[in-house]
Amino acid sequence: MANIPEISVAPEAVATLGGYVVSNAMLSSFVVLGILAVFLLVMNARLKLVPSRTQVAMEGLLTFFYSGLVDAYGSEKRAKRHLPLILGLFLFIAIANQFTLIPFVQSIVTGEGNYLFRNPTSHFALPIALSLIVFFVSHIIAFTTAPIKHIANFIKIQKFFQVRSFKDLGDAFLENFLAILDIIGEVAKVISLAARLFGNVFAGSVMVAVITGLSVYTQFVVPLPFWVLSIFSGLIQALVFAILAMSFISGMARSVE
Repeated sequence: MANIPEISVAPEAVATLGGYVVSNAMLSSFVVLGILAVFLLVMNARLKLVPSRTQVAMEGLLTFFYSGLVDAYGSEKRAKRHLPLILGLFLFIAIANQFTLIPFVQSIVTGEGNYLFRNPTSHFALPIALSLIVFFVSHIIAFTTAPIKHIANFIKIQKFFQVRSFKDLGDAFLENFLAILDIIGEVAKVISLAARLFGNVFAGSVMVAVITGLSVYTQFVVPLPFWVLSIFSGLIQALVFAILAMSFISGMARSVE
């Protein structure tokens, strides 16, 4: 008999602290942060001249993102400065995407019957928050590098002061219209970056939940290929998000050079 769980985009409340509702997605985010912090502390304490497999994998990730940043910026100094952000985004999203696949995590329920934990990135708030971080970091870097030039990329008032004919006036309006489209494009980047991550992770979670809940015969062996696909997709989505973040930040920085 089918026992498909209720599918909800919104997370469920699991606690209230000082009048503030804590959802299962938010709680999972804090747990993921804790896992990431412990992992990095352990890795830092176990660094060796002859690296372990885990250390080799981490060094490979560092080299991959560092090389990408150097190619994007054309500057090793900037690459080293922004490497922690890009690598941190990748590791956090990679762990968050696989969080509910940890044994017994998704079997814990509250007294109200809600799941205590939920995949953090399957709630749209977290992808939006991460995308906004990328958005603000990219614009802050560009603004602090060349504030006048950065503002002029989106507000082209100076074109009106250069008007000497009707043709120049038309060009000024056209330039400002294109600048408005650029602003809309920046907002669209945030939405597309967040929607790509949320859509893929949420769809994967729903697929596994539906297949697992079809009957008692589909709870164990049948979902295995889909779990493997979910793990692979989660890693790919983390990598895509990190690479796009790297592209957005470096592109904005180079626009004011």
